[in-house]
Amino acid sequence: MPVSILHKTVLIVAGLTALVIGGSMLASPLAFYAGYGIALPSDVSLTNELRASGGSIVMLGLLILGGLALPRFAIASTLLAAAMFLAYGAARLTSIGIDGQPSTGLVTAMAAELFIGAASLFALIAARKSA
Repeated sequence: MPVSILHKTVLIVAGLTALVIGGSMLASPLAFYAGYGIALPSDVSLTNELRASGGSIVMLGLLILGGLALPRFAIASTLLAAAMFLAYGAARLTSIGIDGQPSTGLVTAMAAELFIGAASLFALIAARKSA
């Protein structure tokens, strides 16, 4: 099945976003979170846990981009992108309802996650209709 320009664009944006975010978390979790105004304690176990999360996001980004290299996986990659970004965005939205307003950077991250997740879902639906 050919992958449309819209679909390819969504996969590129979602995959590269995941690679950059995950890579930043993996390379330097203290600096990454400081960018959101979060001062983390110097705790080896916490740093280990945050790097592990970053590594998983990097892997998800690679799997999302894999849909570009192997078009037969484009639908699965798009579903993965929609699930990942909508889950992050929805969890942040839930947290706002429970815990209150976080920093502006985290609200911006939530908006970007919901946008990329919705765009992925839209591309998935469009691809399924054209199949």
